[in-house]
Amino acid sequence: MGKGGAKKFKVEKHLGVGGMGKVYKARQVSLDKAVVVKVLHDQFREDPQLVQRFQREAKAASRLNHPNSIQIIDFGQDEGGVVFMAMEFLQGQDLFSVLKKDGPIAPDRVAKIMIQVCSALAEAHEQHVVHRDLKPENIMVEDRRGTKDFVKVLDFGIAKIQDPGEGQQALTQAGMVFGTPAYMSPEQARGLNLDSRSDIYALGVVMYQLSVGE
Repeated sequence: MGKGGAKKFKVEKHLGVGGMGKVYKARQVSLDKAVVVKVLHDQFREDPQLVQRFQREAKAASRLNHPNSIQIIDFGQDEGGVVFMAMEFLQGQDLFSVLKKDGPIAPDRVAKIMIQVCSALAEAHEQHVVHRDLKPENIMVEDRRGTKDFVKVLDFGIAKIQDPGEGQQALTQAGMVFGTPAYMSPEQARGLNLDSRSDIYALGVVMYQLSVGE
C-alpha cells in the first residue's frame, strides 16, 4: 500500500487476487486519475515464461480499441522488480454478481448485454486475439452517461495472439489447459489448438446461464 509501479501509480486499495497476481485500485500520479493496477505474484517474477504471459496479456489487451473492451494504460517492471499492468477503473459489477442478485436475466436485457460482448469479441478476433476465458466474472456492466448495462470485457490473462507467420515461441506447452472448465469448448478442455470458435462456445454457455440462472 502506498507504493507505485515505476513511480507512476500510487496504490490505494486491495481489490482482489487471482491465479497470477493481485489487483489494486491506484491513482495515476501524473493525471490524478483512478486506475486498476494488476501486479504479478512475487513468486512468479523469476519465471521468465510467466512474466512473458503477463506481458502478453497487456500486449493482447492493448491491441484492442473497442468501447466494450477494457483499456490498458501502461505496463512494465519497476525498479524493485515488480511486474505490473495498469488499466481503466470501472465502477460497475460483474455479470456473476448481477446473476446472483437479479437472475435469471430477462431476455431483452440478456440480448442488450450479449450484443456488446459479441461486438468486443469480434474486434478482438479481427486482431487475432482469442480470449480463452470468457465467463460472467470477466464481463462488467455499469451505468454510464445515462446508458444502463454498458459492457466491458475484462481479463485477457490467458489470451492467445494468433498472428499469421509471427514465428514467436509458444508460451504454453502442447496439451496444457488454461481457462475455466464450465465454459471451455471440448477442444480447449483437451488442450488442443484453439481459434475464435472457442470464444463463441463460451458465449453460448454464458448466454444460457444468464437466461436460466444456472
